[in-house]
Amino acid sequence: MKLLFLDIVWPLYLADGSLIHRHELVSNLAKLENEVHIFTTDTSTLSHLDNIRSHYVRPGSLLSLTINYFRSSAGLVGSGSFDVLYTRNPNFGFLAGLFCRGRYKALVYELNGIPEDETSLIKLRHGEDNLQGRGTGELLRYFSSAKSRLKIFILRNALGFSDKIIAVTPGIKANLESAYLIPGEKITVVPNGANTSLFKPLAQDACRKELGLDPEAPYICFVGNLAPWQGVEYLVKAAPSILSRYPGCRFLIVGDGVMKNELLNLSRELGIEDRFIFTGVVPYDRVPAYINASDVCAAPFILARNAKIGLSPLKLYEYMACGKPVVASAISGVADALEASKGGISVLPENPEALAGAILKLLENKELRASMGSKGLSYVTENYSWYSVARQVDGVCKSGLKD
Repeated sequence: MKLLFLDIVWPLYLADGSLIHRHELVSNLAKLENEVHIFTTDTSTLSHLDNIRSHYVRPGSLLSLTINYFRSSAGLVGSGSFDVLYTRNPNFGFLAGLFCRGRYKALVYELNGIPEDETSLIKLRHGEDNLQGRGTGELLRYFSSAKSRLKIFILRNALGFSDKIIAVTPGIKANLESAYLIPGEKITVVPNGANTSLFKPLAQDACRKELGLDPEAPYICFVGNLAPWQGVEYLVKAAPSILSRYPGCRFLIVGDGVMKNELLNLSRELGIEDRFIFTGVVPYDRVPAYINASDVCAAPFILARNAKIGLSPLKLYEYMACGKPVVASAISGVADALEASKGGISVLPENPEALAGAILKLLENKELRASMGSKGLSYVTENYSWYSVARQVDGVCKSGLKD
């Protein structure tokens, strides 16, 4: 199969979920004997793989980058030499379907988040037919509504043009069926995965020595973007209860994001800032050392944005691939994986007491930590490697060719 990946594949400098997903999916599709063409700002990206063909896009401002991308992509897409066009971007799916239909055999669109809620759009639109005499706030809401309508129009058409759709959770599929009236047989659920060659058990003592960490202290680890939906503030709020039992405990917060300063301030207000280590941005290939240096890993997702469609979080699979027990919010996709794998404990979301109780239960029982870690490792290795994910995507793409 000759496949053109329409999204730009950026150099993998840091542990960003979307970026990791693109790299891992593309590289594993290439390992399945597919010829995969990518657009990138650095031609060394994935150049070690024989079946990857890189097409250079000159970097610059957002506007110039966009112009350079369309210049690079227009000729390739229009050449008619590809079996499959694959994208995670509704704009690219819309443009390919609108202008290049008939020049490829199948368009596959992957959806990793929930589409905009049309009911909220209706609320925005209500009563805004006549803007005369209204203030700036009303005008801004009007333009926000117009932007939302345009996004929905593009998404609807991208979904309609697509021959196959991949959703990373059952909740996304259900939303597409109910809100966008997409036939269920057109949608396949394919979850995220973990790089089980990179994320694997390593000696805890060696990792702590490498990172300059206390060899004796218990460590709790969070990895990810410090964004509101990650719920890291609940881990900070749970820390005093944990520290009352284990005063030497330390908390590794691996990543960066808009919530960092707020989390730092919260730890200061609680008088526990010296127990938290905020690492900032960490290169992707260095993240396993932090996970393996820890005793327990946490994923305290909040309900908003997550509960409606469920989750297929990279961090959960990467924690378990390193053989670590996990404490995570009981949200669809997360709780299901922990129950199926027996690799951790799910707790009430946004509840510091429940989070602290589960972490303490694991800190108190080394055998339980080892047992859950071992079961989680087996589960991810067998079911959620990026290679197994790519095989499912490969099957969806080829089924689109047959249709």
